[in-house]
Amino acid sequence: MYETFKPEKRMVVRDLLKELNLEGKFFGILVNGKKATEDTVIRETDEIIILPHIAGGS
Repeated sequence: MYETFKPEKRMVVRDLLKELNLEGKFFGILVNGKKATEDTVIRETDEIIILPHIAGGS
């Protein structure tokens, strides 16, 4: 399961994670289908997908 977001303004991924109270947690971030870092700039027209951290089994 993942969540999709549309930013309301231009920002970097780190700022979006802070707004969503997800900073410091482990997620995979995709911006328009490409892997992003916390420093990736996102715009209002970008699609952001946040993938939850998945733990392995036994």
